[in-house]
Amino acid sequence: MTPRSRPAAPIFAVRTSATGDISLAEGIQTSAHVAWSQQREGAYMQTPVVYGGHLYVCRDNGVLSVYEAATGKRLYQQRLGEGRTSFSASAVGGDGKLYYSSEDGSVFVIKAGPMFEQLAENVMGETAMATPAISEGIIFRTRTRLVAVGR
Repeated sequence: MTPRSRPAAPIFAVRTSATGDISLAEGIQTSAHVAWSQQREGAYMQTPVVYGGHLYVCRDNGVLSVYEAATGKRLYQQRLGEGRTSFSASAVGGDGKLYYSSEDGSVFVIKAGPMFEQLAENVMGETAMATPAISEGIIFRTRTRLVAVGR
């Protein structure tokens, strides 16, 4: 869970068995209800993705942080797009890859796993604010049209 708040933008890994008040006392990172937390690593708008045992969190400035989903151990942190664009759309995962759409219309394809590897950057040619959709190929929605990218 990443509650939308600034400047902190925390991340909470809430246990599926959690019920009732799951609040953490100040300075506490874990509890019977919260497996782990990070106080300043969450996204502002995007929804994080759990894929293949890893949690992928991309902030609006393009900084991608990847954690072991079970433990919260950060595996890497890498900026997408060299800081030239913002990210509002949530990522999607499929076929061992994660797809991140930037507001300037670039789609970054990242190999899923514990180490950063950018497989591609596809330029869509116009603003893209929506989360990409995957179905029998990859379909990216930009501001005024649908752009399909496949193998």
